[in-house]
Amino acid sequence: MYSVEPDGAGARPWPRRRTWPWWVLIAAAVGVILGVPSWRAALTGGQGGSANAQQTAPAGYGPASAAARNPVQVAATGTQPAGALPSGYTMTSFGPLGPVDREFLTKVRQAGLWEGPAGTMAQTRAADDKVKEVGKQLATDHKGLDQQVRQVSAQLGVPLPDKPSDEQQGWLNEMNATTSGEQFDDVFSNRLRAAHGKVFALVSQIRSGTRNELVRTFAQTAVNVVMKHMTLLESIGNVNFGALPEPVSAATPAKKSDAAPAFALQPDAVWVIAGLAVAIGGFAAFRIFRGSRGSRHRPAY
Repeated sequence: MYSVEPDGAGARPWPRRRTWPWWVLIAAAVGVILGVPSWRAALTGGQGGSANAQQTAPAGYGPASAAARNPVQVAATGTQPAGALPSGYTMTSFGPLGPVDREFLTKVRQAGLWEGPAGTMAQTRAADDKVKEVGKQLATDHKGLDQQVRQVSAQLGVPLPDKPSDEQQGWLNEMNATTSGEQFDDVFSNRLRAAHGKVFALVSQIRSGTRNELVRTFAQTAVNVVMKHMTLLESIGNVNFGALPEPVSAATPAKKSDAAPAFALQPDAVWVIAGLAVAIGGFAAFRIFRGSRGSRHRPAY
């Protein structure tokens, strides 16, 4: 079919262009958006969601571990849910027992193995009567705490050391090497105060988060003893607080490299954009193809 020039100069062969239906492109875009979930499931085998859930779920907090999150209930039933315990955990009659629980019992035992002798040493080597009094109280308390930690460890089947750590033995050697009562008082107060501050961080963590009922009860006792000893040591009056580790805020901001980017594309958004790009590319290619066909069939003057 030919069109006629408006000025009546004569007929000019020209193919009538068909207006492209834009609603087809819109329908294609909507179809891409609606089809993204199905296409994604088909390509990933329907495992995308479960894989993400497995990556974000903390160890030991899956559906199968519901009983493990309630140590009292586990102790009452005496059953161990299959696959409920994280690596390194064992089930006891008092609930799950983890690696940090064992570390806590070991640290309490080792604390008694050097703080008890240090308190005994203070009664004969200290110059200040207050130091002698504090040393006697520490020796008495650690004797009772040591009996409890050995009893708890025996019930839970946790082996305990029979000597202090090399660092703790070094502190005892340092006290024993002092040449005056005043020097002993200074070393005794500061070494023991710093050590109690370190163990208090572990003891309080266990008290707030352990899954084992027996460990939780003993941790409460340990918290009270450590708090009492820190107060007694500070009452001597010569603790150098400036040498103690500075407290760390619980709301420490994340590193810049660990922070989430200001703008991050989600997987579904990527699929939608890719689908729209294909639809638009197909539309452009079709228009180019139609235009080239029209030019080939256009008669020469």
